[in-house]
Order: sequence, then C-alpha cells, then structure tokens
Amino acid sequence: MKNALITFKSPSAKVDGGYIGELTDALFVGGFSVDFAEILPAGDAAAFRRSLERFKDVADNLIITDGESTGFDLKSAVAEEQGSALAENENALRFARAVSARGEEDGAEPYAMLPIDASLIPNVLGVYQGFMMEDRDFTLMVLPESRAEFRQACEKYVIPYLENKYNLSNRRLILKYFGAKEELDEVMKEACELSNGGFKWDVKEHFGDFTVTLLFEHYSDNNGAEVIRYIVGKLKENVYAEYDTSVAGRLFDILKLKKLRLSAAESFTGGRVISSIIENAGASEVVCEGIVAYSNESKEKRLGVKREDIRREGAVSSLVAYEMAAGLLADGSADIAVATTGIAGPDSDGTDKPVGLCYIAVGMKDGVHTYRFNFNGTREEITETAKNTALFLAIKKLKNL
Repeated sequence: MKNALITFKSPSAKVDGGYIGELTDALFVGGFSVDFAEILPAGDAAAFRRSLERFKDVADNLIITDGESTGFDLKSAVAEEQGSALAENENALRFARAVSARGEEDGAEPYAMLPIDASLIPNVLGVYQGFMMEDRDFTLMVLPESRAEFRQACEKYVIPYLENKYNLSNRRLILKYFGAKEELDEVMKEACELSNGGFKWDVKEHFGDFTVTLLFEHYSDNNGAEVIRYIVGKLKENVYAEYDTSVAGRLFDILKLKKLRLSAAESFTGGRVISSIIENAGASEVVCEGIVAYSNESKEKRLGVKREDIRREGAVSSLVAYEMAAGLLADGSADIAVATTGIAGPDSDGTDKPVGLCYIAVGMKDGVHTYRFNFNGTREEITETAKNTALFLAIKKLKNL
C-alpha cells in the first residue's frame, strides 16, 4: 500500500514543513504513512495534472488538498482527468448550507459541485466539501486544506475507508490526559513493554491537555482493555476521558449528566474559562454566570473580596482566589464555582511575584480549595494553560462526588 499527498504552496496557507507534518500526522494516528508528498506552486494546473498521472502509476491512494491556496479549479481538473463531469451533489449542498447557516462562511452552492462519479466526504467544520473517486485499486481523495477540516475528514472518513479497503484489524483507542508529560511518557513505555510492543502510540499536547492515541495492529477486546486498565490505573484521575474530547467538552458533559450549574470568576484568564463551556450547544443548562473581575474594584464589588485582603496579600494570592469563588457560591445559584487570578505577563504586577504565578480556586457548597501554579511561556501560553487547568480541576472535583 503506497499513499501519496499533493498540496499547494501559498503564503496565506503557510504551507511548510509544519503544515505537511500535521497532514501526515492526521493519517499516522490511524496507522497509515505518507510515502510520497508534493508541494506544487499555486495556480499551476499543468503541474498538478502531471503529478496526478504519475501518482496513478506509483501510489494506491492519493490525497489532494484544495482551497484558496490551489489557485485553479481543481475539482474540474480532477473530473476531466477521471473522465467525469461536475454536477451539484444534494448531500454536499446540505452540509455546506449547514455551515453557511451558522454565519461562518457564505455561498454554499459552489461547494456542492462534485464529480458525478464521486462519493462525498462530508465537512461539518467548513463549506468546502471533500470527495472520493475509485478506479480499480486506485483511490483519489480531495480534502479541504484547512488543518482542522483535513484532520476531521481523516479521522471520520479516510482512515475508516482505508481500514476497510485493506481489511486491516487496526483499532484506535484514545485517552485524554492532563498532567506531567514525563509521567505520561513513562507509563506509556511501560504499557508498551508489558504488551510486547502490541501497539503504537502518539501524543499531542494543547496547553497542558494531552491527546493520547493508541494504535493496535492486532486488536482484541482483551488486550485492548488490559492496556487501557494498566494506563488508567497508573495515571488515575489524570485520565479524564477515554474518547476524543477537550477539557471544556468533558466538563460540559459531566455538568449536564449530573444536572449541575457552574459559575466562573476570572481575572487574568479574561473569560476564557466560561466561554469555552459556552461553545458547547446546550450550555444554558449548565452555565449560571461568568464574571471577568479584572480590576480590584470589581473583585470587591461583584464578588465580595475584602479590600484589606487584597492590600495585605495582593490580588494574585490564594486568599483572593478563595474569596472570588466563595463570592460566586454565596447566593446558592451555582453548584460549582471556578475562580482564576494570576500574572500572564509580559510584565509582573509591580510586586516581586513572578510572571506565570497563578491561583485557581474550585469549590462547591462543601468548601473551596485553592491551587498554586507557576506556568512558563508567553502571555498566550500562560493564559491558555491556566484556562485548561481550571477546567480540569473542576472535572476532578465533580468526578469525586
């Protein structure tokens, strides 16, 4: 099995080694490697046609990215080379209109034009709809150039298709982990050794939130369950999900399941904690309120933080974080409260406290607990890591109920 990739070079798409690496990783998590990869000049339809003809002879599967970077009508070129013609695909139109209806992109109709002989690869993240064409043992797939949309198409459609095409017994399992990477690496190596190398694994991090993909070459329910039990037993509550989600998505699910409502008071995270929950449809059932108490005056007036405590301890302190969370819980509207206060940088707050210092408080009616952290990185990295950490601490609190 030989797999090939064609993409197009454009400054707006930032096609570089990192971009190509992300595309190939999207296939690798399913156990499929890219044997040939070409970056073609934007707008060079002739070069594309030559590459397409060459890959038909040397590859079994060809994946092509399409979008603003392509610079020519790639769908028409593919249809012509495959002896087909374009026509409006009813299902493609439905998916493209659904994205347009959310107000994210305009003009669904052009994206519904697909080769007559093609099978739709749906895209729920953007208007561009992918497609697949089969010619004996050769399969051609056209996917959107957007990293997120390409990755989603690979996970939901391309990888399952290839597994079925080659009758593979591969099985992917996903764990979501929040904690120290060193501990995660050690446990994964131990699990792999105990299973005699029975699986491959890949780790992706997003501001402290880890997605761990396990790929079993010869999967069975017994060996898969045994590996998962070992990993979860070692990492314990730091594994917060056994499916692909985010800390915000997992917290939303738990709140909804337990019929609880959350409030957040944020200083340096600027509303990111509560907004990440609100991104989930149905958030009105689980969100009580979100307050961005950035100034000391807001902390005092809106949350009841004592002025003398701010004067004595500083706004970035365990006591102030505690009082912010307690203020949210005072009227009984929320079941769980999260509060953040810290220094994201690039400068300190005029004290000797370091950039990256952060206090997060999580509490319910049975009490409030505060946590102290020293995060490293840029302002954005510190803020996003703190946001994810606050969400994870709320998950831990609710899982222990």
